Amino acid sequence: MTPGPTRVPGGYENHPFRFDPRHPPEYKPLAAYGLIGDNRTAVLVGADGAIDWACLPDFDSEAVFAALLDPAAGTFAVRPVSAFRSRQYYERGTNILVTEFVTASGVARVRDFMPYVPGRKVPTAEIHRLVEGVSGSVELEVRFEPRFGYGLYAAVLAASDYGIHASNPRGGSLALSTEIPLAIEGYRATGRFRLDAGDEAWLVADWGAGQVHPVRSYQPSRQLWLTREFWRGWVDKLTYQGRYREWVERSLLTLKLLIYEPTGAIVAAPTASLPEWPGGSRNWDYRYTWVRDSAFVLQAFFQAGYTEEGTAYFDWLLQQVLEHGGELQVLYGIHGERDLPERELPLRGYRDSAPVRIGNAATRQFQLDIYGSLLDAAVRYDRYGGVLTVTEWEKLAELVEVVEKRWREPDFGIWEGRDGPHHYTYSKVWAWVALDRAAQLALKLGLDVPLQKWAQEAAKIHAEVLKKAWDPELESFVQAYDRKALDASVLIMPDVGFLPAQDPRFEKTRQRVLERLTAGRYPLLYRYRPEEAADGIGEPEGAFLLVSFWLVDALTYAGRLKEARAALEALLQVASPLRLFSEEVHPESLELLGNFPQGFSHLGLLNAVFRLDAARRRREGWELP
Repeated sequence: MTPGPTRVPGGYENHPFRFDPRHPPEYKPLAAYGLIGDNRTAVLVGADGAIDWACLPDFDSEAVFAALLDPAAGTFAVRPVSAFRSRQYYERGTNILVTEFVTASGVARVRDFMPYVPGRKVPTAEIHRLVEGVSGSVELEVRFEPRFGYGLYAAVLAASDYGIHASNPRGGSLALSTEIPLAIEGYRATGRFRLDAGDEAWLVADWGAGQVHPVRSYQPSRQLWLTREFWRGWVDKLTYQGRYREWVERSLLTLKLLIYEPTGAIVAAPTASLPEWPGGSRNWDYRYTWVRDSAFVLQAFFQAGYTEEGTAYFDWLLQQVLEHGGELQVLYGIHGERDLPERELPLRGYRDSAPVRIGNAATRQFQLDIYGSLLDAAVRYDRYGGVLTVTEWEKLAELVEVVEKRWREPDFGIWEGRDGPHHYTYSKVWAWVALDRAAQLALKLGLDVPLQKWAQEAAKIHAEVLKKAWDPELESFVQAYDRKALDASVLIMPDVGFLPAQDPRFEKTRQRVLERLTAGRYPLLYRYRPEEAADGIGEPEGAFLLVSFWLVDALTYAGRLKEARAALEALLQVASPLRLFSEEVHPESLELLGNFPQGFSHLGLLNAVFRLDAARRRREGWELP
């Protein structure tokens, strides 16, 4: 007997998102997306059951679902046919995403994941979707509309006894296997079905399959079990047992999703061209690896107990240096590509924020800070069990020579401005870090190097920053020698050991940053104000989360632990319901902005938590066993 409509059970009032399929939104807020992945690529799944971003089979592949950037650029949706409320959550300790729908007649769930296969080299990808009837009876619809080449090319669809096969005349294919009846309507396949309480239905999208196979061929229930086992086994390695354990777990699980396991590279974000301000043009492709992230990545992974991920990433970075004669560039493709030409796509852009950019022209910039980041990472690598070979040290020493020769030159800085080079304070600080960390390594390893020369050069950099970056009128360190603009990136000084947090000059700087760069709700900060510091774009942008977490660090280093924890708690409130952080947030509405989820923001959270907890232990007079 089929149960009839039922009253929606209690306990579902916490479903924050509302959708009406008769009037679907063109764009959803970024907070209404979750992330799944397989350590080759990652996919965004909306709270309405729509997969709106999927680059298959790799992070840097062309998107086959790109409705995130244009409603007409392809989607794969499973959702109720009538109005519904929804929420998303992850299964405990995993990256298995559950989207729960509440309708007037019942409740249903979609459980999304990508199977993890350790050491897989073949470029394939599978998206598994389990649809479950929870209570009552819910009618749902499937919409399968892949579009290749970031939505520019419609798929050729062919029906089979087991589902739909989508092919691209330019190359590439995607098979959808399911027992749900589907019909082809032009360039999409659709179908409706009803689930009663206890019913289940599977859908599996398989990149690269030449034909459609029965859905049972994919052993989806077994794959779900094994995927749970992998993620829970991985997260159980976490050594942190502090009060923010759930936040730390989610940030680490998110960072793990950003790893391209075949090489060890870590992308900054799985998305491209999400705007840093609604309707603006600050839209960049972040599906690459930035060298400046290295120090922060190793700091977070090693402190959490994940030496394998940290060392794999650092080994990959060293490989890039070794293969190119000691040269270092700002960012690399996930396979080590050095040329990542920037181009624009004829798409509307998220919430009509154009242009939509693929590739990243920052590869051609000179950025001085990356040398210090890599050498700081090398120190951490050595400290946590990595063994540097003599050949690797020789290449690192070549990077030190580059810093010696070029630290007096202007560069494009951490924010990769497009208005020409300047003498950025942040860059000079990291040039000092490069020489300082190189000396630390050389002393520990007993290497024959010109330590006195390095020490003298480091002292020159330090003295110059104190003289030229300090503005006596503002009583603050400024963004660059030739500017009076403030920049929150200088908050990094105590963390790298350039100045103690109690230094009066740094204390004044922190105060000025709070006075001039506060972005709406404390402790959100702008990285700088474009109207004061020309960057070649000149448009507004949101509050930048990484530097906001650096404020927590600065307070911690200053011993102001109550203020540091209050600031950290406030920053946790701007995460998505899934505890995912974007690059920036709108200072008034707290809308998530920029590429999402953003690795740098999660690294900022992790390092702030670990640092604050360590400071509290020291104050209370105990250490970890």
